[in-house]
Amino acid sequence: MGVTIATHNGSSVAREHNIRNEKVVSKEKHIRKDGIYEIWIDEKVRDAYHRLFDDAVAKYNEKQSRSDRRIEDYYAEVNKDSRKHPVYEMIISIGNRENSVSDIIGKKIMREFVDTWQKRNQNLELIGAYYHADEEGVPHVHIDYIPVAHGYVRGMETQTGLVKALSEMGFEKKGKDTAQILWERRENQYLESLCARQEIIVEHPKEGKSHLNTELYKLQQEIQNEIDCLVRIKDLEKKERAVAKAKNIKFLDKMMLVLKRTLSKDEIEKILKEWNKLSKIEKETAKRASDELIEAYKSTPASIRKRLDSYKQQTNKTSNATIKEKNQRHEKER
Repeated sequence: MGVTIATHNGSSVAREHNIRNEKVVSKEKHIRKDGIYEIWIDEKVRDAYHRLFDDAVAKYNEKQSRSDRRIEDYYAEVNKDSRKHPVYEMIISIGNRENSVSDIIGKKIMREFVDTWQKRNQNLELIGAYYHADEEGVPHVHIDYIPVAHGYVRGMETQTGLVKALSEMGFEKKGKDTAQILWERRENQYLESLCARQEIIVEHPKEGKSHLNTELYKLQQEIQNEIDCLVRIKDLEKKERAVAKAKNIKFLDKMMLVLKRTLSKDEIEKILKEWNKLSKIEKETAKRASDELIEAYKSTPASIRKRLDSYKQQTNKTSNATIKEKNQRHEKER
């Protein structure tokens, strides 16, 4: 019997969690204090931006005659741009709770994956690698990286940009498969090849879902995982009691934006009634989880978000039609 492997890629990065900052992890109950974790590579994002882009910033500023066009802080500029992400993260793992490999072999494989990262990904600057064997589930590694692309005509000659960085590495969109999908597939295959060297057979249970668009299926899984995370707050057993009303109106607005796309109206109403029953710490946990969900949704390509929204709308229409039909049938019976 083989094992499954995972190479999940996204733009949500939590360095303080990764380096096990006590102020952060003390509130995260799923982390075992006596567990093992290792910091293999760690560079602060701002420091990495200075190292990677300061020369490009200086050359760009030399050509500017107007002071208002000069770039004072490129890292801050990227953070202001809703279309860009300053850093990305891939999380890799081997096996699951039901079927895993030994921690020693798994760690060896993932370490080689990290050690060969820069050779495979010349335009994805590795700034963080963190081995976590102190959480629920199997050991895994967080890999943080910054895409670096060259040859820009507007602005700095060297900038951060995932699509252009992947293009320099030879990954271009083919049909429905984006450059990112093709690259992620390559990385997954490489991890599988490392497992094969250790005589570990890798299974692909999701191949049976080929009728679903890969990106859409992945997004649906990410949303469901976040909802499942919220469900565990205060050991609540039902989805509609997972997260609730926030006193902060801005947070409520953001939360509702996502919930409306993932839950029914009745589920949302029930969720809102539960908020005041949560403690301060539980509310903070809910807010953090909701923010991660929102970020995952925002970072997904617009075309996929549109298809997911359409899918949700069709589901709601079908559900409402069914309810209406039942009510009509009930009225006739009366």
